[in-house]
Amino acid sequence: MPLPMIALAAAVASFACEGPSHHDGDNVRCANVPGSMRLQGIDAPEMPGACRPNRDCTPGDPFAARDYLRSLTEGKTLQCVQEDTDNYGRRIVNCNAGTMNISCAMIESGHAVPRYAPLDCSGPSAASEIAPHVTVESTAEPKSRPEPEPPPVIVPANLPARPGTSGLDIGMVPFVLLGLLLINLITWALFAIDKRRAQAFRSRERIAESTLLGWALVGGSPAAWLAMNKLRHKSAKDRFKQSLLLISGLQIGALIGLLYWQISG
Repeated sequence: MPLPMIALAAAVASFACEGPSHHDGDNVRCANVPGSMRLQGIDAPEMPGACRPNRDCTPGDPFAARDYLRSLTEGKTLQCVQEDTDNYGRRIVNCNAGTMNISCAMIESGHAVPRYAPLDCSGPSAASEIAPHVTVESTAEPKSRPEPEPPPVIVPANLPARPGTSGLDIGMVPFVLLGLLLINLITWALFAIDKRRAQAFRSRERIAESTLLGWALVGGSPAAWLAMNKLRHKSAKDRFKQSLLLISGLQIGALIGLLYWQISG
């Protein structure tokens, strides 16, 4: 790529974050930029109720982490670079307040841990940025040779995936879909068997309505509705249809809640 194009791409990815605000210890919102963004390379404690099941969430006080992050950015304009985008469409950004890297300052304070991406934390510390600089005259003899500068400190990532892309989250999807398919096949088969027994007047061998509704409740409601319409079975029983409608409504509500939780988490 030509050098002018590289410079242009870097300029587009860099931006000033005015009026930064935070709802937890690794999130940032800017008054002049739409959407929530995640700070690169760190993971802070989740707010109550935000830690998804089976996820290894960072221990600690989420409110203390958020408040410390606010103290680092309050009244400042941050200089940020978009490094990546996660599965939820959120920007992953590396932000500085002056010469202090915000992610490194959170790790140094103990309110966050390094995770998901490497960081170069060789710059000034949070203490040197926040506390006033004090000059102390030294009475020691001047050294004959200046000490060499220490090499950059690289904070390694300790996990390979970003939030929302863990192997457990992705790996479980095929099994969930396969399970739902199996449940719906069984539900359809039960409706078909009960229909055949009803036509043969084998009332003692009929499948109980509670059994049919139970399979609908555990995920077979699409097959139940399809069987009612295609097989013309139970379609004339208003009480059965009302029960199935209630089950479907609860499932749709639960699905919407789960999707919202995934997106907002």
